[in-house]
Amino acid sequence: MLQINIPDKLTNKVNKFAEIASQTPEEYIVELIEERIEHNSAYQETTYLAKSKINKQRLDKAIKDIKEGKYESHGLIND
Repeated sequence: MLQINIPDKLTNKVNKFAEIASQTPEEYIVELIEERIEHNSAYQETTYLAKSKINKQRLDKAIKDIKEGKYESHGLIND
């Protein structure tokens, strides 16, 4: 079994999110890791796109816009 030491500041955040999700902190951490592994190809693609200066600027703008609430929500295509 792998053991990880998590700083107190992060532990408090994990505990809060785990409580919201009705999970133990351990279950929450495992779920986060599993999600990261399942979506690894998306992370790799983002890393690849960010290598280009223009693409990085576009990605940064998109993130900024999302954080500022400047986006449109659409349903699934087959809905």
